Amino acid sequence: WHVGILWDLDDRVARPLIDMLSQDKNLVVGDNEPYDGALRGDTMYRHAIVNGFAHALIEIRQDLISDQKGALAWAERLAPIVDAIDRRPDIHVVKMFGSRTGPL
Repeated sequence: WHVGILWDLDDRVARPLIDMLSQDKNLVVGDNEPYDGALRGDTMYRHAIVNGFAHALIEIRQDLISDQKGALAWAERLAPIVDAIDRRPDIHVVKMFGSRTGPL
């Protein structure tokens, strides 16, 4: 994977991220790969899931962002995608989806 999008049950951010990144056929985009986003007690869980905030975790392969050129390339790739997602009204609605890890 070049990039993995990690999430639990709320796909409001994850699905469009995966879809838009996957348009680049040179990228291998993981959907809860190489890690699963359902981790009870992690940052997403503690700050987003239990509060009903739309969220996703973007895991970029370290060697792709290890220097300024790579980090800038990924920032430029992600900025318009994040901006497009942020313009969606459903992103700003607090909604409880729960967690695959069990009751909140």
